[in-house]
Formats: sequence, C-alpha cells, structure tokens
Amino acid sequence: MPLVCIIFAPEKKTVNPADNMTLIQKQFFALVQSGLWGTTADVTLFDIQTDWQQLYQSAKVQALLGIAFDGMQTLPQELRPKRDLYLKWCNTVLQVEENNHILNQEIAKVFTLYRANQIEPVLLKGQGVALNYRNPLHRQCGDIDLYIGPKNYEKANKLLRQESTSEHEENHKHTCIHWHGVDIENHRVLSRLSSPSSDRSFQQEIARWHGTSACRNLEIEGYPVTLPPLSFDAAYVLMHSALHFLNEGIGLRQVCDWANILHARREEIDLKETAKLLQEWGLSKAAKIFGVVAVNYLGLPIEELPIPYTEKDIKTGEWLLNDIWQGGNFGKFDQKRKQRPKGYWRGKWYTFTRAGQRCREFGALAPAEARWYPLMLAVHSAQVQWNKLLNRI
Repeated sequence: MPLVCIIFAPEKKTVNPADNMTLIQKQFFALVQSGLWGTTADVTLFDIQTDWQQLYQSAKVQALLGIAFDGMQTLPQELRPKRDLYLKWCNTVLQVEENNHILNQEIAKVFTLYRANQIEPVLLKGQGVALNYRNPLHRQCGDIDLYIGPKNYEKANKLLRQESTSEHEENHKHTCIHWHGVDIENHRVLSRLSSPSSDRSFQQEIARWHGTSACRNLEIEGYPVTLPPLSFDAAYVLMHSALHFLNEGIGLRQVCDWANILHARREEIDLKETAKLLQEWGLSKAAKIFGVVAVNYLGLPIEELPIPYTEKDIKTGEWLLNDIWQGGNFGKFDQKRKQRPKGYWRGKWYTFTRAGQRCREFGALAPAEARWYPLMLAVHSAQVQWNKLLNRI
C-alpha cells in the first residue's frame, strides 16, 4: 500500500502526515508515536471497525510489534483488538521480552569470558541501542555484535569456538558464531564505507577512540558493558541503516533506533560532532532524508536532528518512507523482490545485482557510497574467496 507524495508550499519545512496517508497508516503511526514517547494515541482515529489484523501485520512487517503494542495499550478497552488477536499480540510481545532477556544474559557471559582473557569488546547496535528506548525489552532484537579489532580477533573467535554449535561463512568484516543458542558476530573491522575517502575518515575515527576512555560504560540488566562514544554512535546508527537501505532495504525500526538515540541522549550528545562525522562520511544527505521521516512520522522534535533538512529534502523523505512501507524489515516483505536463488554462486550474483539496482534507484540518499558500493561488494567477495583458497593450500 504505497504512500502518495504531495506537493508542499515553499515556506513549509514539516509535513502533515494526515494529508497523504490511508486510515491504516494514520492509525499505525499514531500507535508507534505513542509507544515510542509514552503519549496517548489519538483515540479519534479508532473505532469498533478498526482493522486491527492489518495493524498487527504492519507492525510485524516493520519489526515494531512491541512498540505498537505499547501504543495500543493507551486506548480505551472498547477500542482495542478483539480477544483472540489481543492475546496473540500479548504472547508475541512476551516472546520479544524473553528474547531480549536471553540476549542480555549472553552479553554478560561473553563479556565476562573475554575480559577474563584480557579482551575488552565494544557492543555495537542491538542491545546497546535498545537502552535508548522507553522500554528496551520491547525493541525486537537480533544477534550480538561485538567490535574486537584485529589484534584480538582470532583469540576471541577461538574462545567462542570452544562452546559453539555452528559458524557462518566469515567475511571481510567479521565472523558469526552460534554460541549458547545465539549468534555472536565478532568484528575484526567495525564496518566499512565503500567510498575510499569516507572510509578513511571512518577508520581514523574508530582508531581515535578504540581502547581509550572515550568509550561509554553503561549497564544492561545490571551488567557493565562498553559502547562507542555517543557522538560516533549516533552517526554510526544512521550509517548502518543507510548502508542496509542501499543494499536490501530497511524497516521502520531502523529509523526508530536513530530517533531514539537522538532523543534519549539529547542532553548529552554533541550534535555538532555527530554532524561533522556524517559530513566526513558522505552521509549528510542521508541524515536529512532520514530526518524527514523521524520528525514528520515518528514525532522526533526537529531541533534534535544533527543536520536539519530543507524543503527540497521532504519529497525524498517521502520516497524513503514509501520504500520502507512496501519492503518492511530489511526488504523481506517487498512483493516485487525476487526470492534469493539456491546455490552459493547464484546467491552471490543475486546479492550483487540487487545491490547494484538499489544503488542506481536510491543513490540520491548517499551519492558517493552508491557509486562505490557495487564495486567494493565485488572486491570484498573476491577477497573472501581468495582467503578460503589460501586456507586450503
């Protein structure tokens, strides 16, 4: 169900979402805003005819079942879903909470293991980002990403392999090891940008703070963990989402992650430093476009953006939201998307051609990155195969 772009008067720098959305979309964003910020959802949008099954499906597609559930709880009893769907939604949210508890417990265990062996990992994304949510346990979680760095990378992998059950193919950035029932990604390289000049700046910034007191120390369920510096993290969360968007697509949860770190840490964050990093990484345009969605559809105050958008960015923000709405979490629900074929090399070719197509279609989000991304994807894939060949010799 695509959103319809509208024409804006020259003096406007904000969007009235009600002007160009279906009723389901108005209801969905009302629930999400309520769940994110703890406000009461607009009751005038709901009645006994509300299509709650469609709202549940939309929240599932965007990986926001816990957030939308919190918003739904602010409605009067008579406007909520019928019993069967309500109980189904409750059970799903309880499972989200349980999954978060499991990941949090495993984070404590893996940090303890690494620290006992003189390795200090840095927690990336995921459960660290969840700390910025009003209810961290209601953010749908995935795996555990840890930045180890090249020095202790092999040592950390060896420690996990002692109790692992399986392992995914290693790539140029990390290896993914299934440990105690969860996936843990040990990062030798935190991430990469495809544009050489942008990546140079990105890697220099990591080298500046890694292993120093510039890192943050926070607690997850009472256990102390290390996170990247705040200004870097705010830029990195946006960068990670923008790269996923170019590669395969993202869900609204990724935009919520960015909005939450900007809002929850608004008293601490140095927005000028975050803006500087985004500009150096070639992502100032992406920040503006994501900002359109964060402000006008999620309700983030515009003054909390690191780089304010302009009127000419609004239409592109609508275009970003259209793709998010149609494709859902990591583009998995895009009905136009072809299924990844079976077979290793056919799958690799599918990934390469899809990424190339998206970079051509959506390159305006991050022009320099879109130009370089397909080439670097091929280079990194070739490097992985070359290393595998060398290991066999």
